[in-house]
Amino acid sequence: MAKAKSASASRQPGAQAASAGPSEASLPLVPTAADQHLLGRALKLLVNVQAAPFIARARREGYTPAEHREGWRLLKLASGEQRPLEHLFVEASGGGAVEGAERLRLLQEVDAFEGTWFPRTRAIIRRVVPRERRDGFETAFFKNLEQQPLGPAATLAVATFLRRVEGLARNSDEDARKVQRTLAARGLTEVRMQQARELLGKLEAGAPAPPPRIPAAELERAWKEQREALEGLRGWFNDWATTLRQVFPLKAQIQLGLTAVRRAAAAPGEVEEDALLDEDDAELAGAEPPLG
Repeated sequence: MAKAKSASASRQPGAQAASAGPSEASLPLVPTAADQHLLGRALKLLVNVQAAPFIARARREGYTPAEHREGWRLLKLASGEQRPLEHLFVEASGGGAVEGAERLRLLQEVDAFEGTWFPRTRAIIRRVVPRERRDGFETAFFKNLEQQPLGPAATLAVATFLRRVEGLARNSDEDARKVQRTLAARGLTEVRMQQARELLGKLEAGAPAPPPRIPAAELERAWKEQREALEGLRGWFNDWATTLRQVFPLKAQIQLGLTAVRRAAAAPGEVEEDALLDEDDAELAGAEPPLG
């Protein structure tokens, strides 16, 4: 069997892409190709290890029923199998027809607007509204309105904020109009607000119906749980792949997903051959780069 040189670490099965920044931690988990590869191999191991030729030997190496259940638990969480469908409706409505990198870019613009104007507005209210009523004014303006983590919830918060600022100009209260004039003088003009509305419109385009009302904290907990399960599954799989490759022959390793193969590119007129993804002689060493 032909052997292929291993790719760089960034191309190994399960390798993680460089972080695009801390803001992505608040976004819904979108499994990469490497994550999908891990999920597929872990599923293959969990299903096929139950066969009589494999389970007896695996149990001699310490693969217990508890370890098997833990693998299934992590796989289900990491794949999102236990996420409520309502969460997916909310996530889909946050992007509509806009997907991928473009959706992330638009969400980051919304997040930047929110991070700029929410605290500035608080500070302006605290300065221009008379001391005896500034607390009540601030509370009223920001009632049920807080900065949200990067994601669909931030679009709802910014939409509410824009409506509140619009209301300041129409208000008969002189302090309200003074806050609005100060905001405009600092850069929150009607042109800038219209740009924000158009940004929200792009994100909402294609949403067929209003999403269910899911608290942002609940969504973030679910995303965090799924990410942690994916990392846990990576550790679980690498642990058992390292152990079981040492006791199973190559053919069994492939059946169990412990060693992956790909089709080696062939020159014109030649027959393609299977090639191991690792650099070492897997038939002798049973070694493969860990996932992640």
